[in-house]
Amino acid sequence: MSAYARLTALAARIEADPGALAEVRRDGDALADQPELSDDDAALRWRIAVVRAVMAAPPDGDAVRELYGELVDRYREQPARLAQLRPLGDEIRRREADGSLPRALVARSDRRGKVAGGGDPDGSGGGGDLPGGKVRRPQRR
Repeated sequence: MSAYARLTALAARIEADPGALAEVRRDGDALADQPELSDDDAALRWRIAVVRAVMAAPPDGDAVRELYGELVDRYREQPARLAQLRPLGDEIRRREADGSLPRALVARSDRRGKVAGGGDPDGSGGGGDLPGGKVRRPQRR
């Protein structure tokens, strides 16, 4: 059986029985990360199935959001893949709103380019406008 066929079968298995995720997760993740499959439809199907299985029985309050955020980061430069993820994100937000999933705010690193010199835009080395030499930075929402 090819890697593609194995990954497709594992995705189908957890789609049918989300409780089987723990049993097949290691194998499925390893297959999805293989270079020949990592950007394939089977890998995306596997990753979406994993998020849905975790949604069925979240191990903690931020697991679903963390997995979804990783998917968005992975496919950030692929608009067609992001479009496939949008219904999943909509479902997560709907379930958070109705209380069937815990609301979570996952802190993620800024993946956009940084200012040369380590993020000190004026190169002053601190000496900002707050006590203790701290610099006031705009907050992202």
